[in-house]
Amino acid sequence: MAKIVQSLTRASKEYEQRTFQSLVRDLDSVITKLNTSFQEEVKQEIEAKSFFME
Repeated sequence: MAKIVQSLTRASKEYEQRTFQSLVRDLDSVITKLNTSFQEEVKQEIEAKSFFME
C-alpha cells in the first residue's frame, strides 16, 4: 500500500471561508492521491498475475 503524506488545514474557532476552501482543497488532494495509488496497485497486481499465468 502506498504511503500518503498530506497535511490538512486546521479549522479556526470562527468560520472563515478561505480556511474552509483550503481544507476542501487538501481533502481533494488526498482523494486524488488515494485514487492514483490504488489504480497503480491494481495495475501491478494484474501485471504480476499475467506474468505468472504465461
